[in-house]
Amino acid sequence: MPDQLILESGKAVLVTEEGRRLERTEAQLLSMLRKEFVPPWQAQALPDGVKFTDWRPPFLVVVHQTPPHVRQLRWIAPDSPEPFGEGVVYRNVRLSLPYSVTFAVYQQHGHGMFLTQLNELYFRNEPLRALSDRVGYPALLNLSRVQTPLREKAWICTQYLDYEPEADWTGQLQALLEHTWNGGFNLSSENHEGASWFGLSQGVHPDLHPVERWQKASAKNDAFALGVAWKPVPQSVGEIVECLFLEAEPAGGKPDLPARFLNFNPEG
Repeated sequence: MPDQLILESGKAVLVTEEGRRLERTEAQLLSMLRKEFVPPWQAQALPDGVKFTDWRPPFLVVVHQTPPHVRQLRWIAPDSPEPFGEGVVYRNVRLSLPYSVTFAVYQQHGHGMFLTQLNELYFRNEPLRALSDRVGYPALLNLSRVQTPLREKAWICTQYLDYEPEADWTGQLQALLEHTWNGGFNLSSENHEGASWFGLSQGVHPDLHPVERWQKASAKNDAFALGVAWKPVPQSVGEIVECLFLEAEPAGGKPDLPARFLNFNPEG
């Protein structure tokens, strides 16, 4: 007989195929399910810009949207003696940017949520309205093309991401956004992952390359970026979220409900 989970007289009774019988109260079962469906927000308000969240213990995916704007970036200078690292020389460029969609992936450790290395960023010319919406690859240095069995993603390197040890998940999200936009844009992706999405966006629009043309177009029109047909991502936002969970989940996947019931600690 297969595993059976039975509700009777205010109790949840699990009978395994081996004949083992384990009882919990109905309240304990609801507590277990609540922990599986409600992220451990720790009473923090959702930060401005968060459009979607998906919690599948122990992983949380947060989809954040930054509105279009003109931003000053530190961009590698043409005569920089080094392509990346401490020796890079930067100059400032002011670029029109579209909606920027960041996928932040957290993993729960104990009672805390901590950013993983699986974070990504994409462009879009309209605000997000549904998980079925599509995004485009970001024409930026330091956004690396990383090939996985499922897709090509625009990966954010967080090797040097820094935040306070006591930072909650919202503070870590803010640190990730600042790390992405306030760090220097150099040739690290070209040298480590093989390509950045700036290089791979050659030909998308005549005023993107070199970056001086993008800056000149931005000076003429603050909303220039909203008129660029960014290189399309084959997956929708929802499909990217599904891929993130598949790529984060350890081999073997998540235990089934009876196994989780057996391992549930009512005190934890």
